[in-house]
Amino acid sequence: MNKNLLFLKRKKAKELHEKGWSNRKIARSLLTNKDSISKWIKLNEKEILIDKRGWKKGFPRKYTLEQKEGIIQVRKELEKENSYFFGAKVVKKNYENQIGLKVSNSFVDRTLREAGMVKSPQKKRKGLSRYMKYPQRTLTKLGKSMMSIDFIGPKYLHGSSESVSFLSCKYIRPQKHGIVKRVNSQTTEQTIKILKEVWKDNPIPDVIKADNDSAFGTNLSHDKCIGKLALFFLNLGITPLYIAPRSPWNNGENEGFNSVFSKKFWNKLQFTDEDEIDVKIKDFNIAYEKYSNLISNNPKTDSNEKHIDDFKNINLENKHVKNFKTQIIYFLRIVRRKNEKGSDKEYGFIEILNQEIKMPKKLINLFVFCALDLKSKKLIISSELDDGSLKKIKSIKFEIKNIIY
Repeated sequence: MNKNLLFLKRKKAKELHEKGWSNRKIARSLLTNKDSISKWIKLNEKEILIDKRGWKKGFPRKYTLEQKEGIIQVRKELEKENSYFFGAKVVKKNYENQIGLKVSNSFVDRTLREAGMVKSPQKKRKGLSRYMKYPQRTLTKLGKSMMSIDFIGPKYLHGSSESVSFLSCKYIRPQKHGIVKRVNSQTTEQTIKILKEVWKDNPIPDVIKADNDSAFGTNLSHDKCIGKLALFFLNLGITPLYIAPRSPWNNGENEGFNSVFSKKFWNKLQFTDEDEIDVKIKDFNIAYEKYSNLISNNPKTDSNEKHIDDFKNINLENKHVKNFKTQIIYFLRIVRRKNEKGSDKEYGFIEILNQEIKMPKKLINLFVFCALDLKSKKLIISSELDDGSLKKIKSIKFEIKNIIY
C-alpha cells in the first residue's frame, strides 16, 4: 500500500471512530481488516505519519544484532561444556544472568531456530481432556506438595542380555525437580529402598501419583487389598493417587521427565557396566536440579518439610488404620462400557482394587475422581464440574481386607 494512502486511511479510521462507527463497519468501508482498525484508532497525530513497514529481513526491531550473537554464543558455550540441557529456556536464563537484561522467549527461540540450533517445537493442543471431565482443578488442590513416580525400562547395555531398570521420581509442586535412580528390579521392595534414599535429602510429599503397577500397590490378585507400598505411604502421611489404567498421560509430568532422561542420558551416553551408570546418573541428577532451579523459579525450602529420618521410630509396615498418618487413598478412573452399546444390558463401570463398581451410562468415557476413606470405610465417587467443584455421584461401603480397623 502506498504510504500516503496508508496515512489517509488511518486518519479516516479515527474520524469514523469518533463518529461512533464500529471497528467492523470502518474495516468494511476502508477495505481493510478489523485488527488494523483497532491499532489505527489508538495512534496519535504523530504516530499516524510513521511507517514501520519494510524492515530489512534479519534485522530485529527491538533487539540488536549484538544481542542475537550473544544468544548464539551462550548456546555454543553450553555445548562445549557438554551440558545435558541447552534448549531455548536454558539459553535465555543464562544470557539474562550474564548481561542483567531480560529478553523475550520468542526472541531467543527465533534466534536459535534461524541459526539452526533448535527445532521448532510442536504446538501443544490444549483442552483435549476437558471433554472427558478430567479433574485437573481438583488435582491441583491436593496437598501443598506432590510427587509422581514411575519405572523406566527395562533397558539393555550394548552386548548384554541383562536388563537395567530405573525409578523415576518427579516433584510436581511446589518445586519442579526430578531424580532418577537405578533399581535392581521393578518391585515394591526396590521402590521403597530408593524412595528412602531420595527422602534423606529431599522432602516427603503430601501426595504421590503412581500408575497401577502391582509394585505400586494396586492390581493385586486379591479383591479389596492394598500393597506394601501403599501401607508405606499411609504410615508416612502420604496420600496415594492412582491414575486411570492405560492412561499414562494422567502422569504427564513423569512421562515428560522420563523422555528427557532417555534423550539426554540413556540415548546420549555409552556405559560399560552398571557401576558406571550409577556414577554418571549422579551427574545427570545434579544437572537436572540446576536446570529446574534455573527455569522454574523453585521456591525456597520449607523449614517444616519432613524427611525419612523423622520417621525412625515409626512402623512403616503398620496395618492398623488408627495409626496411619493419613487415611485417604485417591483413584482416577475412566468409566468404561459393559455390554453392547445401546442394548438393554449396557451400563458403565469402574474397577478399583479388582472390585467392579456399576456407574450410570451417561458417564461412559468420562473421568471420575474417587476418594477412599479408610476410617469410615466409604468410597466416594465424584465428577468435576466446569467451575472446578466436585459433584458426588455415588457413595458406597468399601472395606479393605488386609488392614486392621
